[in-house]
Amino acid sequence: MKPKTKSTNWPRLTVQWGVLAFILVLAFLPDLTKINTPDFEAYCPFGGMQALGSYLLSQALSCTMTSAQIVMGILLFVGVLLFSKLFCSYICPIGTVSEWLGSLGDKLKIRFTIKGIADKVLRLLKYILLFTTLYYTLQSNELFCKKFDPYFALASGFNTDVVLQFAIISIVLVVVGSIFIRLFWCKYICPLGAISNIFKFSVFFVAILFVYIVLLKLGVSISYVWPLAIACAVGYALELRSLQSKITPLAKITRNESTCTSCQLCTKKCPQAIDVASLKTVKHVDCNLCGDCLLVCPVKNTLTINKQPKLKRLPVIAIAVLVLAGVLLGNVWEVPTIDLKWADQEVIDDAAVFSMSGLKNIKCYGSSTAFANQMKRVEGVYGVATYVKHHRVKIYYDDSILNEEELQEELFTPQKVVFRTLPADVQQVYAISLQLENFFDSYDFNYLSYVIRKETNAVGMISEFACPVIVKIFFPEEIQNKTELIDLIESETFVIETTAGPQEIDLGYEAAVDPEYYITSKPEYAKMMFTPFDRTFNYRSNYTDDVVSTYTFSLGNNNKVRNRLSYLVSHLSNDEGIVEFQTKLDESYKEVIEISFVDTMTNIPDINSALLTDSLTITYSSGKTGKVKNMFDFSEEINDQSINNK
Repeated sequence: MKPKTKSTNWPRLTVQWGVLAFILVLAFLPDLTKINTPDFEAYCPFGGMQALGSYLLSQALSCTMTSAQIVMGILLFVGVLLFSKLFCSYICPIGTVSEWLGSLGDKLKIRFTIKGIADKVLRLLKYILLFTTLYYTLQSNELFCKKFDPYFALASGFNTDVVLQFAIISIVLVVVGSIFIRLFWCKYICPLGAISNIFKFSVFFVAILFVYIVLLKLGVSISYVWPLAIACAVGYALELRSLQSKITPLAKITRNESTCTSCQLCTKKCPQAIDVASLKTVKHVDCNLCGDCLLVCPVKNTLTINKQPKLKRLPVIAIAVLVLAGVLLGNVWEVPTIDLKWADQEVIDDAAVFSMSGLKNIKCYGSSTAFANQMKRVEGVYGVATYVKHHRVKIYYDDSILNEEELQEELFTPQKVVFRTLPADVQQVYAISLQLENFFDSYDFNYLSYVIRKETNAVGMISEFACPVIVKIFFPEEIQNKTELIDLIESETFVIETTAGPQEIDLGYEAAVDPEYYITSKPEYAKMMFTPFDRTFNYRSNYTDDVVSTYTFSLGNNNKVRNRLSYLVSHLSNDEGIVEFQTKLDESYKEVIEISFVDTMTNIPDINSALLTDSLTITYSSGKTGKVKNMFDFSEEINDQSINNK
């Protein structure tokens, strides 16, 4: 009777289908996962290796790099040492698709396996791409692989990180290459395959890393380019020389020669076309420990892992454990996005440490850098670390100069916003003042102001520093349902409209004490909400007040473009006689513009002409000049003008 064999490796196929299904759900059914902006490379081990290298080199992670990636990168290294390239055979969507397309090529009888010199020469390509990818990632602190990665391009819908030409070439190489040539992308192009093979030659890899670290410790100035280039060159040379890894991985396919029938089924089944039937121990660098050969072998215990029949399911168990460990560790352990210190190590060792979470404005590498620059200007602060995933900061400071409350005040930025104009017949304003827990930064202010603007008739809102932060909301009439208002402010979540569609935002603010309700006058409210705009230029300090006149007129309907006043100021500064521009409240508490000028150098008609021109001539921070359309209309306001000498 002919022995029974299994032609399908169901455990591996289940994992492959599961990974592809998860990617498709992320891409097309984000509501099921509640992930509105999925990161399709969040758990990519190759991205993790790049992120780890970037972090070790610059002590910083860009917005596109995560701790989860780093964990997966480290586990990739561990996995290759112990179990070979399991990621390639079980998880990688490109590897899965390449295999399936190859099966199509076999059915059409058009696929072939490259052998001999051509095979060895083509293997160089993935090392060249590996060097290029790591070099540009470490140079720019951004994942260079996103520019050409065929998986990321398709999964993300060719987002802005993707270079279209590179991605299209990669996709063609995967699809066409896989149909006609056995695992063309995996064997000859994939940089992850290259670095995994380098890890297989573990002794050599560890030696290069050790020598590089020793040289750095000895004070030798040596660029990372050298060990990177040596690793790629020697990795290719070792692969070229024997196509075998001697020591690692520890788990290898072994063949019992005494029970083998030389049926060749294992060789025919191997996705990599390794001649398993001729090997006592499979040390081939392309072996991914997929386990297909184990299942197809018709003679019990002839093909095993490390001569142990009980290890038959080791690959699928190992991949499950590694992935689970990666997900858990990636969610628990977080590498700081930046970790910068500008004092001596002795000072840092003696410094107090203040931590604060829930800072929604700490959301990427750029905002973390801006935060660090802000803290550098604070006396007594010696360093910062930021953790983007949990919106957390750590500050190293001198507690003899600052206390924790003073640090929080340095972090805090008071804000105000006017939702709508106060009706002319309203003479008093009704206010509610609250101290809110879990409310601190500008994102909290923006979210709550969005809720209040949309759901109430409030006219304005301000925030003031305290512990907890004080928030004041103003209404044109007495607040009728105070309980509903408090419930609204303490909402757990709220849906806001964005350009990408509705997005649910976590709020979770809580009133720490009973709110205070009070009434203020219209003038006091106007003064409270007004933020003056004041710019001096053209050597204002060189002129005494007796030679400076002021030209005053209403801002009027131009308050809608008040945030563009800097454009107008840049334009007016081209007239050397104009030396100051500011806004004030007049006696009726309406905002007016006051332009200060030297009347021997310019005059009202010239200023009016500059105000009414069709385009504004502005000077950028780089020193270049340009023209933009005049977004202001003062045609009515400058008719009601006044001029005074200061």
